[in-house]
Amino acid sequence: MNKKITVDILMFIAIIVEFLSLPILIHEIVGVGLLFLIALHLKYNKRYFKTIGKGKYNLKRTLNLIINIGLLASLLITIISGIFSSQKSLKGMKIGNHKISHIHKSSSYLV
Repeated sequence: MNKKITVDILMFIAIIVEFLSLPILIHEIVGVGLLFLIALHLKYNKRYFKTIGKGKYNLKRTLNLIINIGLLASLLITIISGIFSSQKSLKGMKIGNHKISHIHKSSSYLV
């Protein structure tokens, strides 16, 4: 099977698993794994980023770009807030903050 498709399927599965009621440590481990899958996804789709400034924009292409920017923003907020609200896996870094966990939960629904 194609690496790109495999990564996309694994990302989909990881996203579904993240919404299950899991112990917090498992949730954080799957989240870190998802981060690596997202990095691979972006690497395999780098041609998309190279073509953003090229060609003409019709309504469909413009809407796709707006949606992708929104997804990227929501993803970055989810990742950053997830790191700062980590309770178990990053405990040694002393950055856990329960006050921003609502931001993590809210932004994850948009992804």
